[in-house]
Amino acid sequence: MGTKAKAHIILLPRWFAAPLFGAPIVLGALLAGGMSLTSWIGLLAGLLVMAGGHSLNSALDYAWTGLDRGGGTERSAEKSYTTAQNLIAKGILSVKSVYVNGLCWYLLASIPLVYLALRVGYAVLIVGFAGMSITFLYAKAKFNWTHELVLGLAVGPLAVLSGMYATSGSPPWKSGLLASVPFAIITSFAGLALDEWPDAKANLAKGVKSIAYKVWENGVSLEWYLSSWLLFSYMYQIFLINIGILHPSSAVSFALWPFFIGSMVFLRTHFKKASGAFVAAGIAYVIFIVLGHALG
Repeated sequence: MGTKAKAHIILLPRWFAAPLFGAPIVLGALLAGGMSLTSWIGLLAGLLVMAGGHSLNSALDYAWTGLDRGGGTERSAEKSYTTAQNLIAKGILSVKSVYVNGLCWYLLASIPLVYLALRVGYAVLIVGFAGMSITFLYAKAKFNWTHELVLGLAVGPLAVLSGMYATSGSPPWKSGLLASVPFAIITSFAGLALDEWPDAKANLAKGVKSIAYKVWENGVSLEWYLSSWLLFSYMYQIFLINIGILHPSSAVSFALWPFFIGSMVFLRTHFKKASGAFVAAGIAYVIFIVLGHALG
């Protein structure tokens, strides 16, 4: 596979994040009655929306917000788990081609969304298009203190609701909103501080206003910040189990606590490897919640 083809098909969509977006979709389907054919189609649609959003974000961060423009130390840094954010800056792809790539993923996502709207109900179409719009809000959210909220909305409530409305025309959406919180926390409120840590110096100079960046700027312990959100997420998960939204077996995700702690211990000395390990534990965390609930 050529460099450009790999960039368009593999790197821009950032498929490594599929579990972070797919797990809440599956949980939504389970809460709405269980996995059915339309649920799987909804999962496909959601992942295509994710691919388009990631691709468009690469173009927007270069052409619109400018966060990925400039020399090596003046733009967002490459992470060990993705290199998509610098494809334009390195001259591998043009801005136009990345925009086209993102819109193509959205077009592909529209096909199953329209099918689901006709088969199950039009609410899934509304949720799907809302998910598509998130990437444009997210691009500017880094400059108005809504960074975590916007991403959390995408991987939490919208993802769970998309799975629900792909499964049933009238799902228990209130339970879905409550169940979406741990997914939003692990990916957004905890994950963004880790993800943006290498970018902080360059992006703060460009005017970003986000809690994730303030953690770096104010010298707050990244380990303390991450562990605080993790602790809240686990406590909230216990609450969901106690009120009957999640099955008790979803607590299997607690087995990952030592891996989270272990990765944070090495953040200061081996940041790239430790951050990659934290991301892997985060991916396993959302999968374990869903698998545990499904088996419960």
